[in-house]
Amino acid sequence: MYAIVDIETTGLSPVHDRIIEIAILVYNDGQVAESFSTLLNPEMRLPPGITRISGITNEMLQDAPKFYQVARRVVELTENRILVAHNARFDYAFLRQAFRALGYHFHRRLLCTLRLSRKLLPGLSTYTLPSLCNHLQIPLANGHRAPGDARATLQLFQALQSRGKEANFAEPIAREARETFLPPGIGPEQVAALPEAAGVYFFYDGEGTLIYVGKSTNIRRRVLDHFSGDLTSPMARKMKERIAGIAYEVTGSELIALLLESDIIKTCKPAFNRDQRNTIYLYGIYSFSDKNGYVNLRLEPLQTGKRALLSFTNRPEGEEFLLKLMSRYQLCQKLCHFHKTGGACFHYHLKLCRGACIGLEPAEIYNRRVGQALGQFDYTYANFLIIGAGRREEERSVVDVEKGVYRGFGFFEPALAGDDIAALKSAVQFREDNQDVRRIIRRYLNRHPGERIVRY
Repeated sequence: MYAIVDIETTGLSPVHDRIIEIAILVYNDGQVAESFSTLLNPEMRLPPGITRISGITNEMLQDAPKFYQVARRVVELTENRILVAHNARFDYAFLRQAFRALGYHFHRRLLCTLRLSRKLLPGLSTYTLPSLCNHLQIPLANGHRAPGDARATLQLFQALQSRGKEANFAEPIAREARETFLPPGIGPEQVAALPEAAGVYFFYDGEGTLIYVGKSTNIRRRVLDHFSGDLTSPMARKMKERIAGIAYEVTGSELIALLLESDIIKTCKPAFNRDQRNTIYLYGIYSFSDKNGYVNLRLEPLQTGKRALLSFTNRPEGEEFLLKLMSRYQLCQKLCHFHKTGGACFHYHLKLCRGACIGLEPAEIYNRRVGQALGQFDYTYANFLIIGAGRREEERSVVDVEKGVYRGFGFFEPALAGDDIAALKSAVQFREDNQDVRRIIRRYLNRHPGERIVRY
């Protein structure tokens, strides 16, 4: 029924570090039915600190098997059994990563003796394996070696089983196997209350501070993804430990969820949202036609009241983007204001420009190519509404773009508003336009060509 597992590793990161020792005890009906342990060659040098802690040396691992050579045995010993470990998420994350490198999906139910100890032995100052063994008078030989720690974990589990039965706590032991993936501050009832609908979800810490915002077409499923046992990212592990509260807002529409998430990230700047936080755009690409009819592109500081085609947080970022655009579409350095000259631009001599700078390429042909370059960053229509699903069956959502500028989103009831443009626009709550929003809308429309568009 249970597989007691302990591993030793080269460090703390499942992605960058490796397993150097594993021990498994198959525990059924109060008896150890089978045991397995081995050192493992991590194919990397051991940090000196690991040798000091565990006593394992590079020489000991040199002729040890590699993980792929024992992977099948690990699968056999843990299959159809609950994997029990102390701080189970750590061991499980390393095992999952090791199997992932072999192209195998390793999934097991977990039971964490650390979490279970906190429930059945409240009030202790620490819940490390050595501390718990000392508190319960469990012998711990060869600490920081997998076989010794696995035997100690088994005895701790047996002691917790006894405590559970004495205190009529058999259910917490069974429940722990189902809840191991949840953060310490989150109960199953909070997850059960989440809807399986499109919308935005919010993670709060113990002080009520918003620390993360996410979106999904299925809020409950996406939240549970955050609580999986993989934990390959240190940032993800840190966030998970801090989560003490969950809230959500149903949107019904994937597009509205994307727009709302972006807006909240920019407004609240949650600590664990890295993308879309930087909203200080200082430079933009502007276009204009010169006296010869050629469309020019120029990177300038953003100007109030003048809409930029694209915005950037700094000049080097904008220059890098414009250089890539010039290279891909063979745009003229001179007409993109990268090369000030009275004659041909430098790229013309390298045959990277077709001669628009000296009138060899007709303006009509050059401008068509500029239009192709910029077309991927603009909307098909100047004024339009996007009609989508609402939060309820009798409701619809609406996104408003006017003169190429995002105006916001809202919800309406078709029975009341119909297709009246004024009524639909009156349902829209104003939101700030920015480059991230424009990218979200363009990508969404490209992925959903059948979305209902109302032009005006």
